[in-house]
Amino acid sequence: MSFFSFYIFAFLLNFIFTLANFTPPARCGHTSVLVDRKLYISGGIFFESSPVNLNDFFYFDVSQNFTMTALPWNNLTFTGAPQNAITSACSGGNNNDLIFIFGGLNNVDENSPFTSKFDISNQYWTNVTSGENEPTKRDSIACAKFNNGSIAIFAGFNQHQIITNEFWIFNSLELTWSLSNASNAPQSFWGYCAITLPDETILYIGGAIYEAFKSVPMNNNTTGPTPPGRRYFSAVLTSDKRIIIFGGKGDDESVLGDLWILDAESYQWSAGNISNPNGIALWMHTANLVDNYMIVAFGYENYSPIYLLDVSQRDSYKWVTEFIP
Repeated sequence: MSFFSFYIFAFLLNFIFTLANFTPPARCGHTSVLVDRKLYISGGIFFESSPVNLNDFFYFDVSQNFTMTALPWNNLTFTGAPQNAITSACSGGNNNDLIFIFGGLNNVDENSPFTSKFDISNQYWTNVTSGENEPTKRDSIACAKFNNGSIAIFAGFNQHQIITNEFWIFNSLELTWSLSNASNAPQSFWGYCAITLPDETILYIGGAIYEAFKSVPMNNNTTGPTPPGRRYFSAVLTSDKRIIIFGGKGDDESVLGDLWILDAESYQWSAGNISNPNGIALWMHTANLVDNYMIVAFGYENYSPIYLLDVSQRDSYKWVTEFIP
């Protein structure tokens, strides 16, 4: 074997070994999106002596069984992901093979673009710019997919300027932005969750009012006991139209670990009963629904990478340590 061939072999062996042994560091303010049974996670903030923006990008395969002691991580940081935190991610494109990351904080490059695109098939990132007709820089938003390739964002936060209650629509097929003229928009808020229902209605839940830093009421047009107001929490929609919210940060700056259920047909709230509560309280985490599991990833003040909540029963929820597709 020639030296050159040996060098290539050694490089590939080291590359494979590196991927196989990848374990992502703790973080909060990251973003996650599920595409074709792969849960992609990007960026976020790592807190040590001071906050550090992360640019790592990775996924784990949820098409197979796994346990909490052997998570199937796959590192894609070599693709050059944006170094953003408190962003939002949605999939799109003609074949749903693109990941778009919108907004966020970047303490390395203040001129970073508002929109970045990852081509899943070819594994590369590009910046998406539309000239002046695009949202101004903001963070603490949640994107929502609807109408075969359209993605909506609403309001958000920017520490240097006031963000109005703008409703922007991104065409993920043509890579263009348009400002909606929808009437009766609510006041500007941030740190909320957005859920697209089967009829393509978008529900905006929670968050904080822009200027007052007070929570948006959680009882608008709903019945039942009202969850405490919160920001930077998570929400998922189940196949039987339950919206499950978890965690967040309250008006008194307390970190929450409660579970609440909103029936998306009757709009009635109820407290979620976790049969084996473990004291988890998180904010700036993410949650994605895969089959009968809510996968909670990372978050502030409790840095375990992943938690699994079995949501198969309407009236009882359970933390588990094994994922079975």
